[in-house]
Amino acid sequence: MSSHLDDPSDEAFSRLVARAVRELPDAPEALQRSAIGLFPAAGAFGALKSLAQAVATQISAVLTFDSWAAPALAAGMRSGRSATRHLLFSAQGRDIDLRIAPDAGAYALAGQILGPDDSGRVELVPQPGDGAPARVVALDALGEFRIEGLPRGAYVLTLHLGSERIVLPPLEMGEPAA
Repeated sequence: MSSHLDDPSDEAFSRLVARAVRELPDAPEALQRSAIGLFPAAGAFGALKSLAQAVATQISAVLTFDSWAAPALAAGMRSGRSATRHLLFSAQGRDIDLRIAPDAGAYALAGQILGPDDSGRVELVPQPGDGAPARVVALDALGEFRIEGLPRGAYVLTLHLGSERIVLPPLEMGEPAA
């Protein structure tokens, strides 16, 4: 008994690879480095090993502040939640300052990367099934960016800075589901 996955056509294989890249999480960094270490350093595989090591430099950012986290014990009007959400992440000597705000029936994401980098780009990809398109924008001279017209949903933000990729935990545009 044979299935279509035993010997897929080139087109079917391309679709499967694209789906895997889009939907499957990356292997843990330790396993990636272990697999790269299996390549011999000499010969044709030496260049492939160097390329794989460069690509494997992925950093996970850690949330250090969320303005929508447990509210302070203040009373009165100041204790209400602001419509704009402020998030601060840290990743290897960098601070990533984000603001998510309502914007004409959708949401806008504005941010700034504070650290040693002077150029790069930001990639915002919706979680599978959210149906929104991926967006890519360049950082300006101050490390700032803005993406408007984002529908409600969860997104993954990746910063491409030199040879490093910094991946943030999923971001929720709009009020989180209760």
